[in-house]
Amino acid sequence: MPKIIHAISGPRNISTALMYSFAQRPGCEVIDEPMYGVYLKELDPDHPGKEETLAQWPTSVEGVEEWVRSFDQCQELYLKNMAHHMDGQPWHWVEPSAYLFWIRHPRKVVQSFTKVIDTIVPKDIGLLEEWDQFQQLQHGNVPVVVVDSDEMLANPARNMAILCQAIGLAPREEMMNWPPGKKEYDGPWWPHWYANVHKSEGFGPAKAMPQPLREDHEAIVTATLPAYEALYNHRLQF
Repeated sequence: MPKIIHAISGPRNISTALMYSFAQRPGCEVIDEPMYGVYLKELDPDHPGKEETLAQWPTSVEGVEEWVRSFDQCQELYLKNMAHHMDGQPWHWVEPSAYLFWIRHPRKVVQSFTKVIDTIVPKDIGLLEEWDQFQQLQHGNVPVVVVDSDEMLANPARNMAILCQAIGLAPREEMMNWPPGKKEYDGPWWPHWYANVHKSEGFGPAKAMPQPLREDHEAIVTATLPAYEALYNHRLQF
């Protein structure tokens, strides 16, 4: 089996750009949100692209495990996963070489997420689940690394090299750029979420902190900020 990097984040956390970055590594394959089909089948949320995802993605943990294990010819495998997709699910289907938690201030996440789905609850942005999962993994024998996305974007070339070393990978210059447009490994939900990242060819600067959001959206920020701050205290410092 390849060296597996299990990346866990919430949505709107430059997670797709990061997947594109890792996909440029020679010998590295990626999987876009392998547990999303399971999540959609069990919780049945009204998400754009749901029917396409249920038709194309595994809808059982056993199916996800079989899919992951089929990547047995590559050297590295990067799993882009959402923390809330993993909530309450078993972890035996993946044997990672490292866990990589990506975090971003919840106000930035909520502002971006609600451009597509207006009515949300804290679970939709995954920070509470990330903090819970981070705590569960503290007594394992593989690296567990937390990275603030905005801090990484302050100097991508330098900071990505530091990150790779922290999770046991050799830094690669190829990770700084990728071709624009749709990728063959994009999940079926891409038309609803990936328009901006499809215009990119590399990492851009972090966006400024938005002003306080409308009341119901700001309530999500308030509910998830303690989890973000707790994870931030454990972050990899560049």
